[in-house]
Amino acid sequence: AVNYVDLIVEKFGGVRALARELDKPKSTVGSWSERGSIPDSEKPNVLSAAQRLGLEIGQADFFPLAPDQRKAVA
Repeated sequence: AVNYVDLIVEKFGGVRALARELDKPKSTVGSWSERGSIPDSEKPNVLSAAQRLGLEIGQADFFPLAPDQRKAVA
């Protein structure tokens, strides 16, 4: 199943690209995808990197919604 981490990683262009922007090992960012969550301590860094790159990622992207809720928001 696709989770919020996968959607964020996709917007950055992949695990490698996000890891590079955060100056983190690829394995670290990859583990976030596997786990389906980004550590709270890293969320501000991800958000800052997204803003730096002009990516459309906001705080709401870090809070997973159930599939039926996504449709209501979209």
